[in-house]
Amino acid sequence: MTFQLSNYFQKRENFRLNIRDAFSFIVLAVIVWAMSSVAQMLLPSQNLLPYFVRTAVSAAGALILILGSIRLLKKSNVAADALRLKLSKNSLFNFILGVIVMVTLGIVLYIFVPYHFIGGPLKTSEVVKEAHSFFWGNFIEELLFRGYPLIILSQLLGWRAAVCIMALPLGLFHLPGLGFSIGGWKMVITTATYSFVFSYAFILTGTLWTAIGAHVVSNILLHSISGLDGLARAVFTSVFETRWPVNYDPGLLSFGTSAIVMALLLYLLINKYQALQRRQNPKFQ
Repeated sequence: MTFQLSNYFQKRENFRLNIRDAFSFIVLAVIVWAMSSVAQMLLPSQNLLPYFVRTAVSAAGALILILGSIRLLKKSNVAADALRLKLSKNSLFNFILGVIVMVTLGIVLYIFVPYHFIGGPLKTSEVVKEAHSFFWGNFIEELLFRGYPLIILSQLLGWRAAVCIMALPLGLFHLPGLGFSIGGWKMVITTATYSFVFSYAFILTGTLWTAIGAHVVSNILLHSISGLDGLARAVFTSVFETRWPVNYDPGLLSFGTSAIVMALLLYLLINKYQALQRRQNPKFQ
């Protein structure tokens, strides 16, 4: 597969940023987050009507973020298609990357603690509903942490610094509900680490769909199908064949190792294709 890196992650001479525009995005992000949170609190049921109302609110939030991001990017002299949300023939890579991420995680975890699968409580038909929920939730997260902010920070500081900066906010975004506990900080660490994978995926392919697809597919496989999250609410349940170690956390190590491996591979690919584009076009920075 051949990648054509977007120059929206390279510093542009005509770029300009109004602080009010950045503040406007933050306000917009808070509004969309509040919309989704209120819908989750008021309509937690998985029954058909509340489920569709809840996901409709998330879809509306995603649309608001798309339109707002495009408007703010144009005001900074960044093209309206910088997010590249039009589907293309390369869209299959979105799903392939998500599968690779989870297969890597499964292999690393098996090395630490061998396991096998048995049937779980979630019906296959219910996976569709779960997938739909993950799609809109992860879509919003990618727009919040990988869309406008990543492009703007790349213009200001370069894409390498931008990726590092946006990792922590995504991790902290998953802290509410868990609190400042060991479990909460493990969630922050793993989510922040996987942020590098999704950010590099966006930069490598030039389309936010890659980050969205990888994010959605990996969550579906983790939480709804494989049951490797340990919550026993998936199509399969993972049964560990040896006692879970007490001196270290295999889960945390597995998530971290698989994310680092994937992020490193994507990072090397980005640098490879950047070098190729520089040879083909000396003006490419």
